[in-house]
Amino acid sequence: MSDLAAIQNATDSEVATIARAYERYFASGFYDQRYPRHNAQSLATILKVGRDARAILDFGCGDGRYVLPLLHTTAARIFAYDICPVALTSLERRIAGEPGRDRVQAILGPREDYTGGAPVDLALIMFGVLGHIPGRANRVATLRRIRELLTLDGAGHLVVSVPNAARRFRAEQQEHRAALAAGTPRPPAREEGDILYSRQHGGEQIELFYHLYSPEMLTGELRDAGFKGIRLQAESVWPESGVTRSGTLAALDRLIRPVTPAGLGYGILATAGTG
Repeated sequence: MSDLAAIQNATDSEVATIARAYERYFASGFYDQRYPRHNAQSLATILKVGRDARAILDFGCGDGRYVLPLLHTTAARIFAYDICPVALTSLERRIAGEPGRDRVQAILGPREDYTGGAPVDLALIMFGVLGHIPGRANRVATLRRIRELLTLDGAGHLVVSVPNAARRFRAEQQEHRAALAAGTPRPPAREEGDILYSRQHGGEQIELFYHLYSPEMLTGELRDAGFKGIRLQAESVWPESGVTRSGTLAALDRLIRPVTPAGLGYGILATAGTG
């Protein structure tokens, strides 16, 4: 076995471990409690670039926080891709009685063909899903495959949100930097910006992987994947779990977010095109 093959096999194993961790996270119900709905301001950005989209890929759709409002506000066919069966089962329940339900196709990964080969003109990677992919090379490869889908039938747009390293998990970042300096990082957290963190629910501790971003890091990955016209903004000023649960915080965030630099946001939201 070549070194490259060994690295790929290890990565596949790590991706499977990450998938199992998020399966437990979804199954616990804790994720639903933290993020009961979509971010209204992020949806407004999505609709600004893609209201007239004919086909949409929601990569890492979870249980449909953006699928449902897009079903209501667009006439597009929606490909809902996720590697978590529990999340897709919840998605099916969420949209079961909705008009236009037949426009949604749930696709279970991991697989490299996110839409069954169908072209799309809008792609979403929301709620920090890109940061759950270990390895910069793997993230750029994912973005390139999505860009290919966006160019199969013309040109398209991408909307992606990622966690901001300047606002998130500072203790975990310090711990990872120390491990990198000592040459003892814990896989799959091998690179600058990676962390491992824990969520506790009902006495159970679930360890999860995340890659945290600066605006420059996100721009670099998008450019390396071939995207152009990249625009960054703050996704929210307060933690998204609060913004999506509290009407008061959402209203305050709506006022302050437009004048908040992307680098100061709790998350970073980017739009990009293929042309």
